[in-house]
Amino acid sequence: TMNPVTASVIFALLGLLVPEIACQTPKTPQEEVAFLKVRLDLMKDRYRLLCNQYVNMADNCSAPAITCTECPPGWLQVGDQCFHMSTDRHNFTSSAEKCRGRSPARHDAVEKEGRRIAGFHIYYWIGLSDSVTEGDWRWMDNSTLKTSFWSVHRSEPDNNQSQGPEGEDCAVVDSYTQSWYDVPCEFEYPRVCQKAAMPLL
Repeated sequence: TMNPVTASVIFALLGLLVPEIACQTPKTPQEEVAFLKVRLDLMKDRYRLLCNQYVNMADNCSAPAITCTECPPGWLQVGDQCFHMSTDRHNFTSSAEKCRGRSPARHDAVEKEGRRIAGFHIYYWIGLSDSVTEGDWRWMDNSTLKTSFWSVHRSEPDNNQSQGPEGEDCAVVDSYTQSWYDVPCEFEYPRVCQKAAMPLL
């Protein structure tokens, strides 16, 4: 990830490099949207250029290394990872298929984004399950759970069987309390998908 000094230098330079289009005043909402899209594309191009130039210079003068990465449109970038918060609701299996191969969510920033778009969606699937072996919580990439945020007030995970003998084998995050709960996998919730950020070209 980029250190704050490097980031401020790059973004200060970006401000200087955005061309005269920044001085034009859009007249209608449609023109303003088009204007902002063009400006964003220009800034992304400048960022790519400056980031790659910084990397080349850093090799020659022992500056701290950075990785120039980005996420697809509509994804939230946290460090070198991309996250997508869905608003459509599916059960755990369908949600896993829709973001296959993603690993655990980075907690704080992702839950803040979840709260921002939540509306009535409080809980999100996070790709964590103990459906193979009870009590052995695994992420979708089959890695073991190392750090957890289970709700201590409700003694989670509790594998409550009130919804059926299968119990609760899948995990959700409460986007307001940032606590995890185990729930039946057939419940339907939105999901958090994760993938590595792409290198800038």
